[in-house]
Amino acid sequence: MKVLIYGAGVIGGQLCHALCACGNDVTVVARGAWAETLQTEGLRIRHYIQRKDTVDHPRVLGAPDAERYDIVFAVMQYRQMEKILPELARINSPVVVLTGNNLSASEMEARIHENSPTPKTVLFGFGSTAGTRENGKLTTVHTGDGRLTIGKAHEEVPEPVQAILRQVFSGSKLSVVYCDNMDAWLKYHAAFILPVVYLCYKTGCDLKKSTKAERKLLLDAAGDAYHLLMALGYPVRPAGDEKSLEPGLANAAVKLVIYWMSRTRIGALCTTEHCRHAPGEMEDLDRAFQTLRTQKPEFPMPRFETLYNQMPSWEQINLKYAVK
Repeated sequence: MKVLIYGAGVIGGQLCHALCACGNDVTVVARGAWAETLQTEGLRIRHYIQRKDTVDHPRVLGAPDAERYDIVFAVMQYRQMEKILPELARINSPVVVLTGNNLSASEMEARIHENSPTPKTVLFGFGSTAGTRENGKLTTVHTGDGRLTIGKAHEEVPEPVQAILRQVFSGSKLSVVYCDNMDAWLKYHAAFILPVVYLCYKTGCDLKKSTKAERKLLLDAAGDAYHLLMALGYPVRPAGDEKSLEPGLANAAVKLVIYWMSRTRIGALCTTEHCRHAPGEMEDLDRAFQTLRTQKPEFPMPRFETLYNQMPSWEQINLKYAVK
């Protein structure tokens, strides 16, 4: 299958590796020094958990070409995704998957349909891979070849499109999970992630400094955000996920994960390293969620607001962690 990956950072790079490994004809769109590195040295990845190194050699382009692709994955930060929507609309492919944090799924889908010369199925995805890009290579954290949650904004993925995905991922260790409402899934993901972000910046991107009380506040803040989304009428996705923020075994498990994230190098790669290297994306995600709050301005979110007010301002955060 001919696959185009627009963006080859940590998540896009791991996706590229998974798709190359199972025999697809993969092209990546990258720019600047990173594109030169990919062309001359290949896509080098240190798989942190597996303790192995891989090198793949996808075709590298500076911009999409006129080739026809069976599927396109755009793996970009939130603000970057908005800028490339016209390019994605013009790519000759029947399926486009916008992959990453996204609180504007419906709007982005509409813009692609408005600007595409041919019919397209627009999907949304989220990859579970974390890590960093340094010294010309990626360090990634994942199980198998990673996990990709994927679906349409508000409905099931049509069977013909599922058939394309099955063929693309045939032979891959990447786990593909379908969702019937990715718009809601991405909003609930943001509801959980933002309190983690707030605590990361409060602690100077060092969660080892966090206290038990602060980690409890994090989960309580996520509970506030979940209840806001439920009040706004968004179905919980994954279904039943709200139980992880209520007293019980699921909540105990989440507390252990948060503690583990705050104490291990793997946890740092999954949380603080992303906050450190992508403050702009975190700010965009926060602003989009705060806009959602204006739909119910009277809805009480005391724990969420408390944690938010404990971190530095976004101006201070961007100055401290600005990309050099």
